[in-house]
Amino acid sequence: MSPRDVILVPLDGSDLAERAVTVAAALASRRGSALRLVHVHRPVSADPIHVEGLPVFDEHLRPLGRNHEQAYLEGVRDRLAVGVRTSVALLDGPPAPALADDARANGAALIVMTAQGRGGIERALLGSVADQLVRISAVPVLLVRNGRGAPPSHFRRIVVPLDGSPLSERILEHAQSLAHSDPPAELVLVNVVQPRPRGQWVGNAPIEGSTAPHEENARRYLDGVARRLTAVGARVQTSVLVSSDVASAVLNFARDEHADVIALATHGRSGLKRLALGSVADSVLRATTTPVLVLRPCGSQGVETLRSGLAS
Repeated sequence: MSPRDVILVPLDGSDLAERAVTVAAALASRRGSALRLVHVHRPVSADPIHVEGLPVFDEHLRPLGRNHEQAYLEGVRDRLAVGVRTSVALLDGPPAPALADDARANGAALIVMTAQGRGGIERALLGSVADQLVRISAVPVLLVRNGRGAPPSHFRRIVVPLDGSPLSERILEHAQSLAHSDPPAELVLVNVVQPRPRGQWVGNAPIEGSTAPHEENARRYLDGVARRLTAVGARVQTSVLVSSDVASAVLNFARDEHADVIALATHGRSGLKRLALGSVADSVLRATTTPVLVLRPCGSQGVETLRSGLAS
């Protein structure tokens, strides 16, 4: 990673949101990156406060709010360990587009945020800041889960589901960056083969129930990807799973393998044009307590669409 790389950390003033700071600071220290702590300012309503039935406008509340938010960010920065270059900034506008724009404008390589904050984002729900950001950001987003105990600051195993498509492989370079440590984390490449039930026909030929040929194809595919990664120094394992429920197979595998992160792209062979309800990526995000690294290739194309929708 270049020393100029920036890790963006959105904060909302809650302790839960600050769980992401520990993870981001550890990553920044190992990668030689700078931290950028940001808060999206929500202006005081222009509507008057009513006192004894009379409207009262208090223009002093607006600058006081910004000063308080700036002081909060500076306080979080000052509590960080010496050695991590950190800047702070207040942003304006709808939260998700403001965060995506700031990440792009400042050359962020990664956004790290807690998947639950003051807005109650316990899951990647449609309409939430986390969900909107994942769908529009051209920068990968690492979602740190809300759970008991301290979030992991060192990753040992990163599970990477792949479906054989070039789009699904776009997550690999970002997973490698996340694995950068001493010793480096191990990347576990996973492909899920879905069995076809006996009795189905394609044209005039019956579909056989055995998945063995598909499993062999999956192994060859993963071995080829693994060779490319090991050639550049990555530690890699591969695993082929058989299941009719891809998301559950990935979740169970990550749990059984004690994965520290699940890394996946939201586009793949199944054609996920967005983080749609019922998709593999969405199911994983909703169900897991493991941190998830999410990339939506070409995600920035949706910023203006989302901004227009919020303004309408």
